[in-house]
Amino acid sequence: MQIIAHRGASAYAPENTFAAFEKARELSANFIELDVQMTQDNQLAVIHDDRVDRTTNGTGFVRHFTMHELEKLDAGSWFSPSFQGEKIPTLEAVLQKYHKKMGLLIEIKSSKTQPGIENSLGKLIDQFGFSLNIIVQSFDPEAIKTLHRLYPSLPTAVLIRPRLGLFSRHQLQYISSFAQYVNMKQTMLNPFLIKSVHRHGMKAFAWTVNGQKTGRRLQSWKIDGIITDYPDYF
Repeated sequence: MQIIAHRGASAYAPENTFAAFEKARELSANFIELDVQMTQDNQLAVIHDDRVDRTTNGTGFVRHFTMHELEKLDAGSWFSPSFQGEKIPTLEAVLQKYHKKMGLLIEIKSSKTQPGIENSLGKLIDQFGFSLNIIVQSFDPEAIKTLHRLYPSLPTAVLIRPRLGLFSRHQLQYISSFAQYVNMKQTMLNPFLIKSVHRHGMKAFAWTVNGQKTGRRLQSWKIDGIITDYPDYF
């Protein structure tokens, strides 16, 4: 079972910063999960929200900033004064630091408002070399289909939110045509669904798992990985 640090070890350090990523490595996580947004100058910034307001001392949409302007913001003080001065990283800097050293689960956040992000992301990863330890995920299956068409060697995942009704075999069959992973909210999962994912040739990650009892139950069901704010719990 892979242990994936959600936005880094985000229970212990400000999310999507090198402080959180280094803490994840210290706590022996297998993967770091992180989010990317496109900047005004078409750079890939590592930040979850489409606005900077919640996790920095700035205000406004990420896509209205250049990367240089984003790097001037304080992305640590909101979490704790001890992290004052922590910066929004570029995806390129994260790849330079962790490629082939830790797994990276990279989430495309806003493909609709950031046209071309799939190609920009695939092109950047291609410069470092595709590997099984870099996976790109999104809640938008069309973004993942586009990425798979452009870069078929890049492992991909579709994120699934809970919804009314069962998650059908036909949906799994469709997703398996362009993705290798189905990543679901932990409340959706049961042993039969995980087996069905495996029968369709895919793997399943559960998000966001912060209880050890839940983690043990999912492990007994043969989950392939859990995404957690507390990688040291597992």
